[in-house]
Amino acid sequence: MDIEVVENERDTLRIALPKKEETLLIPLVEALQQEEKVVEARYYIGHPYLDRPTLYLRTKGEKPQATLKRVLKTLSDLYGDALADFDQKAEKARA
Repeated sequence: MDIEVVENERDTLRIALPKKEETLLIPLVEALQQEEKVVEARYYIGHPYLDRPTLYLRTKGEKPQATLKRVLKTLSDLYGDALADFDQKAEKARA
């Protein structure tokens, strides 16, 4: 995935994702907003043909990169478990 870091400050991070990857932003922002050290988490879609979807993250007391990595790991584990569970149930349904 072609991710571009647009802004990287002490307590803020702005990254641009490839076009058509905005679906990832909804669960990501929702999970980020649940974090204690996150002050603000939001995304911008912009113009569908001209702009890339952008994630904005502002934290307090923790680097935003560390927060983002932790939340991405949690989501990866959650969806990975869901995929494994689905695969097992699909295999049983075929039998």
